[in-house]
Amino acid sequence: MKLKKVVALCNKAKGFRLFDKLDSTGEITQWLGDGYAIYPLIGLPILDEETLCAVFDISEKQRENIVVRRSEMPEAVNVDDTDPAERVLCDDDFSIIYGGAELQPLKTRNGITFIQRKYLAPLEDVLDMVQLYERVTPDGQSYIAAKAGLLLAAVIFPYKVVNEKFVTRLEEMARECRKVLDAPPPVRPLERDDTQGNLFEA
Repeated sequence: MKLKKVVALCNKAKGFRLFDKLDSTGEITQWLGDGYAIYPLIGLPILDEETLCAVFDISEKQRENIVVRRSEMPEAVNVDDTDPAERVLCDDDFSIIYGGAELQPLKTRNGITFIQRKYLAPLEDVLDMVQLYERVTPDGQSYIAAKAGLLLAAVIFPYKVVNEKFVTRLEEMARECRKVLDAPPPVRPLERDDTQGNLFEA
């Protein structure tokens, strides 16, 4: 995991959310994120609000414009490496750009959901190993676990983008794509000279 990219996400969101997870032996594992995704902090001492700023070179002036919070991991979120109820998700490498965000659709048991692909950036060094899983909170809300091999590398929360406007835009795009697909071929088709990158009439 590239910790600098996690810090970059937090800086852009102007928020550092630090979560403590206490295991059965009393050992604390810390997770860091911007509130929409969290990543395990491996090989670092236990941080608080002040030491976090020191470790990540956040100046007093920068601190005035960001929020740094530390809290316990919500009980509803399972950050263990395994979850008996988790379900592997199909990643067909399809995404769309909407509102300036690159969104990846995922089919969950609660229907289609989206995550922002920027939250996979900290995992780029192991991305070829990453598999996405759906986990569910006790009240039935889906969230995404990104695992590198057998180890949990990130927890990503769905991006709430589905509304009437969003669905209408997708429907319009699908109709236009269907028109292109169903259209008869042009009378004088053009061929591409891939060696030159130019179009010329056949």
